[in-house]
Amino acid sequence: MISATFIFKQKSSDHEFDSLDQSIESFVIKHPEYLGRDQWSNEEKGTLAVVYYFQTENGLKALKDFSDHKSAKSQYHKWYEGYQVIVSQVLHTYGDGNLDHVTKQK
Repeated sequence: MISATFIFKQKSSDHEFDSLDQSIESFVIKHPEYLGRDQWSNEEKGTLAVVYYFQTENGLKALKDFSDHKSAKSQYHKWYEGYQVIVSQVLHTYGDGNLDHVTKQK
């Protein structure tokens, strides 16, 4: 399993941003390798983080190659003060079994 964490600080939004964001989200959730996502905020820093989970790197590659994602990335400076992406291989997951999560081992 692969996770891609997108951490960002948003400075503005407009119709073009909203349209691209909706298109990208729709593309991701319909992809056969998509497993789910988490979203976190750090109010102290003013940052948001979205963690996408895919079965393999092929799902992440499809997102990176998606035309609307490329368009948004080329214009990120209009909407974000900055961003960071962290791609990780999920080796193990565990918990007490009481929290339903996409990474939960069955």
